[in-house]
Amino acid sequence: MAASISGDSRACRLVLEALVEVGVVEIVDPKPVPADSQTVEVGGEPRYRLTSLGRRHLVDPGPELERAWLVHQAGKARGWMDLPHIIAHGRRPTGAGHARDLHAFAHTMAEGDPSPIDEVVDLVLAYCDPLPSPGNMLDVGGGLGHVARRFGLRGIPGVVFDTPRITRIAREHLGERSAAIRFVAGDFNQSLPPGPFAVAYLGNVFHIYAPDRNQALARRVFQAIVPGGALAAVDYVWGRSPRARMFAVDMLQATDEGGVWTEDEYRGWLTAAGFEDVRIVDLTLGGNQLILGRRPRA
Repeated sequence: MAASISGDSRACRLVLEALVEVGVVEIVDPKPVPADSQTVEVGGEPRYRLTSLGRRHLVDPGPELERAWLVHQAGKARGWMDLPHIIAHGRRPTGAGHARDLHAFAHTMAEGDPSPIDEVVDLVLAYCDPLPSPGNMLDVGGGLGHVARRFGLRGIPGVVFDTPRITRIAREHLGERSAAIRFVAGDFNQSLPPGPFAVAYLGNVFHIYAPDRNQALARRVFQAIVPGGALAAVDYVWGRSPRARMFAVDMLQATDEGGVWTEDEYRGWLTAAGFEDVRIVDLTLGGNQLILGRRPRA
């Protein structure tokens, strides 16, 4: 392994032995050697492989897969090292904004158990019942199309709108499966794809931006959906989510203007944009909230 990654053999062995200790890796042949050994007999070098636990969390598709999430969390940890400067000056250091692994970021959103997404889809469709024509959905900042695919299983075609780099990663990831979703590249802070759409979904979008941008985005979404259509956003709401405060600190180190916003702020943005029947629903599977608003029927 060390040779294949141009790494140090002692360092690789010690890390692998630590992974054995926590049950992610196992030694298959020969018998384990002491972790502090500096030499290995000829023919006695151990071979390692992932355990079933390791495969479930790092390799095999399924609800426990978190490979991309772990890479994404490691990247976020570097940003947290800027907190002393942010606390002193109220802003990130000049030149901060550590390079994100976009592949890890995009795949983090798409891997794991789809049950939380299905809960959202159920609630959105119940709120929109009956779903107005044309019976489609726009996923704003939709990444690899993981939410659009769950809507698609209910017979609702989706358009995923994200940056050019993310849409390229999505097409590579999905391969032939991408034909079921229309991917459109652009900047949702400037414009949205021409609709009309029955539902506009915004998952983890509002926490990235300041209130003025969120207000403008809500107005943009209002224009993109049909009368009777809905805006549906999933995010952490201050005072409602048990994870809101820690996530707000995460946004402090990760963005220049993002944050966790209150129920009153969400209601204000949507109402000012023209939405009615605004609701905030506590989700049972994610610790976050579903924000809903309807464009008045004609």
